[in-house]
Amino acid sequence: MTSETILDVRYPDCDRMGIVHHAVYPIWYEAARMDFFQAMGFSYTDMNSRGINPPLVELDLRYNTPATYPGQVVIQTRLKSYAPKKLELVYTAYFQGQLCGSARSFHIWTGPDMKSLDMEQNLPEVYAKIQAAYEGEPT
Repeated sequence: MTSETILDVRYPDCDRMGIVHHAVYPIWYEAARMDFFQAMGFSYTDMNSRGINPPLVELDLRYNTPATYPGQVVIQTRLKSYAPKKLELVYTAYFQGQLCGSARSFHIWTGPDMKSLDMEQNLPEVYAKIQAAYEGEPT
């Protein structure tokens, strides 16, 4: 499954040259991650109501063609890998049809006690949604 998020480039997101500041991209990827989980069927609202969180452990970024104001960025998000206690997402961001950035985020699942949570064991119905969202070879 690949989700798509469309975001407006805001004037305050840009530097004096009108180019989106590098610190804005992680915020965009977080918004895209929220859309991905919503499309997968396990939204952040669902997670919060159960005390479940996917804290960010790693974020790797790459910047390509600059995004500028005004315009829109389209971010495609997909699941790169998963296991009962972790998952990895990848993002590709496009501005005016050109790749402007990409990223990879690595997360662990935690429960209400903020300790590692095995999704397959504790929430098999959610783990089935994660498996269904995966487009690659079985992990």
